[in-house]
Amino acid sequence: MSYLFRDTDRAARRLQVLAEVYKPSSEAFLHDVVHTRPQLALDLGCGPGYTTHLLAETTGSARTIGLDSSRHFIELASGSASERISFLQHDVTQTPFPSGQADLLFCRMLLTHLKDARATIERWLTQLKPGGLLLIEEVNWIHTDRPIFRDYLAIVSAMLEQQRNQLYIGEQLDTYQPANNDVQRLLSRVYQLPVTSAHAATMFYLNVAAWKNHPFVQQHYPSDQIEQMEDELSALTSSTASNEINWGMRQIAYQKT
Repeated sequence: MSYLFRDTDRAARRLQVLAEVYKPSSEAFLHDVVHTRPQLALDLGCGPGYTTHLLAETTGSARTIGLDSSRHFIELASGSASERISFLQHDVTQTPFPSGQADLLFCRMLLTHLKDARATIERWLTQLKPGGLLLIEEVNWIHTDRPIFRDYLAIVSAMLEQQRNQLYIGEQLDTYQPANNDVQRLLSRVYQLPVTSAHAATMFYLNVAAWKNHPFVQQHYPSDQIEQMEDELSALTSSTASNEINWGMRQIAYQKT
């Protein structure tokens, strides 16, 4: 799998900010759906491990394993491992998982980076124990009136589309029904999450360095436009404004019956 924002230390910092921003959304999702303590929970595309700890703390799982294809992210995450929480390097688009089948699979903002999200979901469902849950959280929409945010999102959306990915994949996933007859969809909803301008600008600013030299960007956008965007986002990281950008997070829960 190809991750547009890379796995550098800068990317890890961005994922730390992302973890802080999206914690309320993911916590609400887990609390509303997970009613039984999982024996084994897997965090798919765990990055440096922030979501893995959130998953373990919120569900009380006996054992939680974070899986990620990045050796660098797994090395960073392993520094926070414990008796209940561990990490393994593995491409989560490939099954079976090295941990075996699980009671709970969780992924957040991962399918947006995959070329065939539906086929990947079908493979993930084979890794559930009977009664197990697959929880997916992806972007359905992002609303903002601030021009710099809209320009940034337009560029990222275009980049993802040219490599057959989607920024707003949540709406598409809402219409998807797995082929497996032993699986039922328990929930599909949009959780609205207001994000401060400073948090949004920080995430976006940390991303620009990862993609500003991307061939697609260099071909379609003047370098001075990208430099100006980077400067404006940097200035906004200390903004005190709020309610200038809102995320609609699509939350979908499947259960193996």
